[in-house]
Amino acid sequence: MAMVGLFCITEDEVHLGAPPCESGPGVRVAAAGLEAVGPQSGSWTWADLSSVTVVGVPAKNTPGRQLSMTLDLVLGAMGLGGPESPPEMTVRVEVSDGMTELVAHSAAAGAYTHREVELSHQVLDRFVTGTLSPAVLTDWCRTHGDRKSPRPAEREAVLEQWAQS
Repeated sequence: MAMVGLFCITEDEVHLGAPPCESGPGVRVAAAGLEAVGPQSGSWTWADLSSVTVVGVPAKNTPGRQLSMTLDLVLGAMGLGGPESPPEMTVRVEVSDGMTELVAHSAAAGAYTHREVELSHQVLDRFVTGTLSPAVLTDWCRTHGDRKSPRPAEREAVLEQWAQS
């Protein structure tokens, strides 16, 4: 599995954020549209969607995020807890008659770069408008191998290519 921006990609499927554990929430990105998985329900075709946005994304270099990560580290070192699961993000799925909010867990070890978040939203916009297929992401994974995630600069370059191709 490789993480590129907000997408976790295998040769067979794509998720926004981390793929869900057995009973956890998640959002699958497919050629036909989005699908809520886990305890959430719903599926939407790309043609039915007016927008898809992800909010609450842990992003690098924000004072609140730095404080939260520091607190988690201190609490963990003291044996008093720390994060029990990855941070939750909210996926807002908008259609003509309303909006649905879904939960997805962050796949980033720490946080995403601001540029990754921005470019990921541009890629989602292209899925919604029909100018890019999620198959491009799984094709990329097949070509590059189901390996460790690329470094931030390479992730941003791949996202730029998808956002502008």
